Amino acid sequence: MVRAFTAPRPASYAPLPPPINRRRFDGPLPPGPGVGGPGVSLARFLADTPGFLLRLQRRYGDAVSFSLNGQLFLGLFAPEMVEGVLVRSSRSFVKGVGFERMRKVLGEGLLTNEQPIHLRHRRMMQAPFHRERLDGYAATMAASTQTELASWEDGATVPVGPRMMALTLDIVARTLFGTDAREHADRIAHSMEIAIDRIERTMLPGLDRLDRLPLPWFQAFPRAADDLAEVAEQLIAERRAAAERGVAGHGAPAVDPETAAFDPRRDDLLALLLAMRDDDGGGLDDDEVRDEVLTLILSGHETTANVLTWAQAYLATAPEVRRALEAEADEQAWLTEGRAPSVEEVMAADVAGLVLAESLRLAPPVWVAPRRALEDVEVAGVAIPAGAHVLVSQYVTHRDPRWFPEPERFDPWRWRERPERDLPRGAYTPFGGGNRRCLGEHFALLEARIILLAIARQLRLEPTDPRHPVPPAQPRATYRPRGRVPMRVTRRMA
Repeated sequence: MVRAFTAPRPASYAPLPPPINRRRFDGPLPPGPGVGGPGVSLARFLADTPGFLLRLQRRYGDAVSFSLNGQLFLGLFAPEMVEGVLVRSSRSFVKGVGFERMRKVLGEGLLTNEQPIHLRHRRMMQAPFHRERLDGYAATMAASTQTELASWEDGATVPVGPRMMALTLDIVARTLFGTDAREHADRIAHSMEIAIDRIERTMLPGLDRLDRLPLPWFQAFPRAADDLAEVAEQLIAERRAAAERGVAGHGAPAVDPETAAFDPRRDDLLALLLAMRDDDGGGLDDDEVRDEVLTLILSGHETTANVLTWAQAYLATAPEVRRALEAEADEQAWLTEGRAPSVEEVMAADVAGLVLAESLRLAPPVWVAPRRALEDVEVAGVAIPAGAHVLVSQYVTHRDPRWFPEPERFDPWRWRERPERDLPRGAYTPFGGGNRRCLGEHFALLEARIILLAIARQLRLEPTDPRHPVPPAQPRATYRPRGRVPMRVTRRMA
């Protein structure tokens, strides 16, 4: 098997045009710092990238230009520009800065791959996320949540950030691997934490050269990537061998190749990945399955854990919203009866949906969508030259007062006054857009609602520092809160 860390960029991908040297480029550009003067220092950019982009938009407008390490960057923030890059002109772009670093761990999984690989994988990967399968996943989500919350003692101080990470990792691992997850959970968590940290700290162009430094901090990156690959490869090999032996329910998935029917009570996502077939009857090889497994682990726990942590911090600033959420949770039959919920029950919870929508607006886990222009293209009147780095930022566009009055205020009720359907396309994109829209959107929203409602039913969380209830951000690959976010637990119900 070919390990992702050392694998070259697939030859089937479109060739990348060279980056544009800002000083040598004499074409028309939007306004911004460095136009006719020095560029932006890397230190300023890295110190607070979301804030930097927001200040650019406030000062220069919806389209801005700047340079980093001499390379041309364009920031496009208006809804029609976001829609243009992510949907209408998406074929003119590939994933941008940072995704080469992610490819070191995730290989050619859905998050990092490009055409023509992306289309084939996306079509095949739709099956695990069909709505009719979510009821089975909901049982796992509810059971894991109950186990986690039962350990939170009345009066204790709980690090909400790490606990949400542990809970969502447990859910995604059990959904992927079933009972096999328990043996490898700690190993996966340790190596994934190292991999995410190294990806986040070395995302910009040129920083890949640091991989060659003979220092333990950098050498830990390839070791963690290989360790994750080894776990996935071991599980895949065990399932293949079990299938050959005809071991029911463990290696011979309950999947009809014609209908891709899947019974989550007996099988897991790994079984489905191994059984999937494309229109020509071909399946994913072991390298492809491994890459998709690792992609599901990373994208399936980090993002949901972050938004749940932010939601608890925001709720501490809005007592009336929290009381409404608790009242809604108290009325959930699946919680009062101690059983697994149906998708319909969970998704009918109005207040929980509003809280999550507003948390995703203020703290979108994917807060920036970097792209690289493959060709000269015009988006909403802005000329983008081939090779330019393009940054679409959910963090910035979600804070535009034209669409969200008092944009820094946590106000879930705003979504009743102006539902998402009434906003311009591109104004609210927490799950991306176009053929790159997150396939796991419904899975993530179901999981987040179940956890949010279970917490509201059983617990009330208060910040240990009431003067600063909302933690500062630590935006890297995802928009995560800084630190462990300690909160005091008061039990509402056993």
